[in-house]
Amino acid sequence: MEQVQTRRTPQQRLVPALAGIALLIPVAGCGNSTVPVREPSSPGVTVATSPANPPAGSAADPSHGERVEVDGRTVLGVAPGLGFPPGSKVDTAFGAPGAATVILTAPPPEQALSHYRKAGPTSGYPVRTDTGETLHLVGRGWVVTVIATSRDTTITFAHDQPAETSAAPPPEEGTALTGRDLGVTNLPFNFRFPPGSRLRDLSDGKTGARFTLVAPAPERVLAFYRAYLPTGFFEVTADRTVGGITTITFDKDDGEWTGTIEATSERVTVTTVRHR
Repeated sequence: MEQVQTRRTPQQRLVPALAGIALLIPVAGCGNSTVPVREPSSPGVTVATSPANPPAGSAADPSHGERVEVDGRTVLGVAPGLGFPPGSKVDTAFGAPGAATVILTAPPPEQALSHYRKAGPTSGYPVRTDTGETLHLVGRGWVVTVIATSRDTTITFAHDQPAETSAAPPPEEGTALTGRDLGVTNLPFNFRFPPGSRLRDLSDGKTGARFTLVAPAPERVLAFYRAYLPTGFFEVTADRTVGGITTITFDKDDGEWTGTIEATSERVTVTTVRHR
């Protein structure tokens, strides 16, 4: 059979090629075309922002506080918009959503106090009490305490909202409790809890612990520690009440551990810090 060959025009020969090119062009609205892609800022580094990892300073829930970078460390649970003094040097820091404790060795304690006297009210945290060495700032649902000693400054942040208390069964009345009884690990040797203690808001890191005692009543807690600390070989360094807030400070083993017991009419917050 005779084969018939047809000659195609140049325009006809271009059609398959153009169709192939069209398949390589992404169609708007398909796949992940709406996801922006950014070039790395430097070779080997990928710049990305993820909602699961918000940048420092952001707070999805204001009651959790902010994540703040200070002296090369990341601290969770800092009262929103307050932060730390310029030139801060951190000795100890631990935090969790809604609560944090930071000990600064710089700036000098008097400068740290001066910073928070000014920064607190302008950031929405008015000064409730000022004893000269201890500040209490209260605002925006937070309580911030700044305690200055001759060597450092301790700042504690706590979101002052009710939370679910421990579901552990009430312990036997009359028996002082250990950290093991209540699931607290990082405490000074021989530290004890009042009979019937129940905790909430526990932060338990290698450098110390912070928690709120919701039982027994604050006056019973204070009476227990005023009697127990001296007999447990703790040195009570201060015991004062100003503006309805009682603060007891103590140390243990020549300053290896320090602690603060802060009581209002409703709750008691205890912080212990290991320095070496």
